[in-house]
Amino acid sequence: MQRAVKWVLGIFTGVFIGMLYLPFISMFILSFQDPLGGSTFPMKGFSLYFYQRLFNLTDLRVKYAEEGTLNIGFYAPLLRSLALAVVTLSITVVLATLAAQGFRKPFKGSGVVFYTFLLGIITPGVSVGLGLALFFQQLGVDRSWLGTTLVVHILWTLPFAFLIMLIMFNRFDETVEEAARVLGANEWATFRTVTLPLMRPGIMSAALFSFTLSFDELARTMFLTGPKQTLPLTTLQALTLRITPKLYAWGSIITLISLAVLGIYLIYIARSLRRQRKGPAPG
Repeated sequence: MQRAVKWVLGIFTGVFIGMLYLPFISMFILSFQDPLGGSTFPMKGFSLYFYQRLFNLTDLRVKYAEEGTLNIGFYAPLLRSLALAVVTLSITVVLATLAAQGFRKPFKGSGVVFYTFLLGIITPGVSVGLGLALFFQQLGVDRSWLGTTLVVHILWTLPFAFLIMLIMFNRFDETVEEAARVLGANEWATFRTVTLPLMRPGIMSAALFSFTLSFDELARTMFLTGPKQTLPLTTLQALTLRITPKLYAWGSIITLISLAVLGIYLIYIARSLRRQRKGPAPG
């Protein structure tokens, strides 16, 4: 019976991993398609043409025959999405850390405040985006990618970061802080020199979640961005025109960047765990 369960779980895991990564592998392979091959599979030839087109900064808006569609520029939207994600994670991590710190001790109305934080996850993204768009319109606030969009991104990323920090604080050994206070450290010094360094893995996890959720957010963003679009909106616009291997090349690069960020995070976590196993340094 146990062997049958293991086989079923193994098959399910294999199918799940295949469904998760096979589309990326197909996209990566087709990004090297010959210009005359289009989006067909199997490939009609190997070429770096679409990667060269992708990094050609001189004619981002030129209509060319082999794709038969407007060559949409991705670089400005990419920079906007990166800047928006960095600002979002910076604000989100600070707010989540402070909120989780406040929940370390019970207070009146904590249940209401806790579920209020989770509204950003429970409420559908389209409803949040549309509601905020109408709200800002009534206030006379112009929509912008680093103004109104930033607000909705923080509302989306904050609950995830808050839950991560709350879990980390629940596993935190408070006797370390008590020892620092006994040695004469005040509240701020204890938080800065003891609590914050020990919470660094949680902060990195919250930052990674915030960056990823903000970078590829679409449903909430489309109502609040304004004329200058982010990368997901620009990609969606390109898909409505025509799917070409240039989009495959672009998607492959973005996926590889995301995997690189995840790899850096995993290396950092592994080093942090290795230092914890070694224990504190002498003195």
